[in-house]
Amino acid sequence: MAKRAGVGALFLVGALLVGACSGGDDDRPAADGRTPSAPSTIDAETPSRVPAKRKGLCQPFPDRLIDEFIAAYNERDLEALENLVVAPRIDDVVAAAYAGESSFAGVREWATVNWGADDRIDSSGYGAFYPTKRGFQMLVTRHSDTLRANGIERVSATFDAISAGCSIASLSDSGPVQAKGLPCAFYEAFGDIPDVGADEPDACADGSGDHARTGPAAVVAGDRVIVWGGGRGGHFTYGDVAMDGLVYRSRTGRWARVPPPDLPDFSPAVGAWTGTELIVLGAKTRPDYRVVGAAYDPMRGSWRTVEFPYRRWSGFEGVWTGSELILWGGPDHSSRPRRRGAAYEPASGTWRRTSRAPIGGRWSHAAVWTGTEMVVWGGSDARTDLSDGAAYDPVTDSWRNIAPAPISPRQWMPLAWTGAEVVVWGGSSYSTSRADGAAYDPATDTWRILPAAPIRPRHHHSVTWTGEELVIFGGYNFHRSFADGAAYDRARDRWRKLPRAPIKPRFQHSAVWTGTEMIVFGGTWDFDHIALGDGATYDPDGNRWKRLVPDLG
Repeated sequence: MAKRAGVGALFLVGALLVGACSGGDDDRPAADGRTPSAPSTIDAETPSRVPAKRKGLCQPFPDRLIDEFIAAYNERDLEALENLVVAPRIDDVVAAAYAGESSFAGVREWATVNWGADDRIDSSGYGAFYPTKRGFQMLVTRHSDTLRANGIERVSATFDAISAGCSIASLSDSGPVQAKGLPCAFYEAFGDIPDVGADEPDACADGSGDHARTGPAAVVAGDRVIVWGGGRGGHFTYGDVAMDGLVYRSRTGRWARVPPPDLPDFSPAVGAWTGTELIVLGAKTRPDYRVVGAAYDPMRGSWRTVEFPYRRWSGFEGVWTGSELILWGGPDHSSRPRRRGAAYEPASGTWRRTSRAPIGGRWSHAAVWTGTEMVVWGGSDARTDLSDGAAYDPVTDSWRNIAPAPISPRQWMPLAWTGAEVVVWGGSSYSTSRADGAAYDPATDTWRILPAAPIRPRHHHSVTWTGEELVIFGGYNFHRSFADGAAYDRARDRWRKLPRAPIKPRFQHSAVWTGTEMIVFGGTWDFDHIALGDGATYDPDGNRWKRLVPDLG
């Protein structure tokens, strides 16, 4: 049974939206007070049921092969399916759950098993895998009577295919099967079937998969760390998100669950601890694309809704000032990023618009609070990566340009505040991961180059300031993810390499400093896999790691 394609070889088409649906320039609420709904998608043309036979016609356009494959499969057109799929053997762990074994002698035997379970397939994108240039991946979701009978709404899966002209000469699944809402439910329901049990990912075997999430909000709340929300991973169209959270007490090692709010599903774009509440804001997708916000009071164990008064918005970054949560940047539409900002005051429950920024709109930028200003830097404006930035003073509601940075334009990098400088390191610059960085001094409006770090280039990593060191951990470089990191000593202007963490490599994770240790949680090691639901603590004094797996028992 094929297991997985190489990391970094995946290019999703159609399943991923950058930013959001199109919207107008007016950011005021609609006249009737409702958030306008997103435009409907255009219906796809009905594909031909029998593929054309001209050699090479379908390359490099695997979407045509996928459309014809799904149409023939869902229409139960065995003749069209046999004309299209000439693979002598098909491996499929979902079909194994239906039939008790995963290897099938040709498409007729395979399709008959699936159709008997009332299995249907929907496309959520496609990609490429190596080493063959004729190989492509079909990213799909599947639902059936058999799955529903076991409490599973649908699953996401990946098929690896090798084409020969306009035919599919090899077909097998790869990577784990993920159940919507409950990532490991498929393996729990069908684990007694040998081929399914052999395919079970480690995260499901050790229980961490139940807490899987990528891009979660994480904050330090006194003696607790609160982790909430995030994507589940896999290839569900528009994502499969976690609406629950976890509370970890580092002194006792005890875990507790944060219940979900009574809100539509959304992933947190910004999270902040106000001193009494965790505030999270993010964007939900269809059927009515809009920003959703909520605040969680851990003392009461309850949520309240944070109403967002403006029209469609996504891709923003934010900082907590001590009294306001300031959001800035992001698009209404992927080709039209904004340079607007908004500030929320929890004490009064009110929003205000910030003054207009002196730099262009963007997303995938970074923002950090210095104690007096929000500094925004980098990102992309849908045409090119950016290396400029600006600082916003909420007291005077005014902006200033900051000096040009001495490093290349880039996105997908965090910023950190050391108490004296804003530090940027790594990121993706024109689709190339970087391993350089610079520090900006707001007092003098000057930059300095950081010395070379002892780790490989990366983006989607975390940056944590401990009070003495800047700690880089994890990340991704378009080919692989990392479980290593480095610490920068600002006083000595030098780096040291961290020991490898005892957890799976990851990116898009959370990392916070508790005052004595850094806690890393969640993320993903590969875009097409279940997100990670474990973490680790790092003690810089002892230079030691310890793995964390939530235990709610």
